[in-house]
Amino acid sequence: AMSLTDVNDFSEFDFPREIWHIIAEWEVTLKVSTFIPVILFGLIGNFLMLSIIYRNRVLRTPTNILIGNMAVADLATLLLCPAMFMVNDFFQNYELGEFGCKTEGFLLGAFLLTAVMNLVAVSYDRLTAIVLPQEARLTLRGAKIVVCLTWIFGFSLSLPLMIYRQYRFRIWRNFDEKWCTEDTNVLPMYWHVLISGLVWLPLGVMIICYSAIFYKLDRYEAKVLKRENPISVSYKTKVAKMLFIVIITFTVLRGPFTALVFIRNQLLKESKINQISSSFQILWYTSHYLIFVNAVLNPVIYGWKNDNFRKAFRQTPILRVFCKAPQKKKKKLRRKSIKCTGRKLSHRIDTCATRRKSTLKTIFRPFVVHIEQDTENTKLGMLSSKIEPSEGSSGFIVSNMIIGEPKKKDNVLNPENFM
Repeated sequence: AMSLTDVNDFSEFDFPREIWHIIAEWEVTLKVSTFIPVILFGLIGNFLMLSIIYRNRVLRTPTNILIGNMAVADLATLLLCPAMFMVNDFFQNYELGEFGCKTEGFLLGAFLLTAVMNLVAVSYDRLTAIVLPQEARLTLRGAKIVVCLTWIFGFSLSLPLMIYRQYRFRIWRNFDEKWCTEDTNVLPMYWHVLISGLVWLPLGVMIICYSAIFYKLDRYEAKVLKRENPISVSYKTKVAKMLFIVIITFTVLRGPFTALVFIRNQLLKESKINQISSSFQILWYTSHYLIFVNAVLNPVIYGWKNDNFRKAFRQTPILRVFCKAPQKKKKKLRRKSIKCTGRKLSHRIDTCATRRKSTLKTIFRPFVVHIEQDTENTKLGMLSSKIEPSEGSSGFIVSNMIIGEPKKKDNVLNPENFM
């Protein structure tokens, strides 16, 4: 028997479904009003992420470069895909034409794959920071290579959505039908590969990486508890919360889309006119909406929960304009001589370090107080102090003595490695 999709002229027959052209006005208003906040918050959040990374050189770490690349993919998703999806949802006919039919699914798939591959790379980078040897950590050059590979991978894997989708036109006695159809022989197999890349593979990698980090911290906690110094307990709690947030958010927001893709393919195969029912369209709309919400939450999960990003965000021009909170004046550091000998030297330096600790933390990165001995006054111990930046410590080093916060020798103790 000849399928209805094999011919285009049905001028002797009425359209077999209800003709409505465009959804009701109240439904358009409702859907637009729910999409606009998502688009606006997503664009603002991801743009701020990129702006903060660009304006603060110290934040241009391999992990943050990957997070920034994910923000670019999310920005592109929110700029292009919601509008195309809403036009497709509002009208009974497919109004985007042949170009829209070829590019709609292709662009959405490419952007989502690029973003999710960055999530996988971020999970691996955090794993190397806590569990694996230091040599396995991702470098800046390596991060840039990964960024390029994520885009190549995303666009390459999405190409079948451009190749195997066709724009069709069908004439009925009372309706001129236009729709975008898929090759039901090829794409069902392809969707299994795409969904694996979009959901199951990234989810599995993230669970493994964060579980390994949690296990490492659990073992470390057992060691420090024996020394009555439970310093890693709070860090382990942060990892547990991050693991829970990432996995639950990823599963809830992407899971429905995964299930509905397979249901949709089955409905298209069973449909005589290669279209799905309006009742299923509601579920299809909801699953896409959740995908776009995920692009909004990524800056919150991977940016706002990071202390360094929050501090940089408070210094952005936008926040300064709208939130002019009174700020304490920062005390200026002055070069000062220290004259003391023996035990007095240690006491004077301890007092000085304690008094200036809070001021130094807010203005400078770690410092080294380099002590130069005056050769003409060796007996009196005439010393001059000079403040210089250092990359090796988070406290103050006087000769070989550390004052203030000790250097963290174990990567496990650094919460920024996994927040």
